[in-house]
Amino acid sequence: MNKQANKLRIIGGAWRRHLLPIAPVEGLRPTPDRVRETVFNWLGQDCTGMQVLDLYSGTGALGFEAASRGASNVVLVEQNRQVVAQLQENKSYLLSKWPAAEGGKPPSIQIEANDVLACLKRLASACKQFDLVALDPPFRSDLMQATLPLIKAVLKPSGLVYAEWHENMLADEAALCKALNVQEIDALRHLKAGQVHAHLFALPAV
Repeated sequence: MNKQANKLRIIGGAWRRHLLPIAPVEGLRPTPDRVRETVFNWLGQDCTGMQVLDLYSGTGALGFEAASRGASNVVLVEQNRQVVAQLQENKSYLLSKWPAAEGGKPPSIQIEANDVLACLKRLASACKQFDLVALDPPFRSDLMQATLPLIKAVLKPSGLVYAEWHENMLADEAALCKALNVQEIDALRHLKAGQVHAHLFALPAV
């Protein structure tokens, strides 16, 4: 049996190669290594100083990876209590392994045990904004369409959105624009790996 089958592997940065347990919750799966590697290639491999919001964080793959690569502040939002407990354990483990050679303070990682839509509204009311918002809602839910319109309120003017899903419903730019209720987006990158579709895009400044 593959010992890494129920593990999340950090693939780059200060915590590279560290393995993290995944909560035994049906349907929970990390963003595949290949997809994560591609996404962080898109971001230049370096997230130094970034403020990152990881919605429907699940295993925490995207948020922990961003922190490993230099993000100064990462907020992971997850509602499932069992998953939240595992995220807290993995956060504590990673922070205990912050390498002295990196210097300075380790990243700030905050785990929000909350409904994503409610959390987004609260963050917007508090005028919190992020450089990168990542979202990967549960498979076969309608949460992507419900979440996308709320993203702009928590995104910095130069911020980016990474969205991942496992169906074709948002596989093109026109469908994304419709879901976001905007005329256009700057679709920087798109990939399809098996059933996974992923976009990195920026919203219009106005």
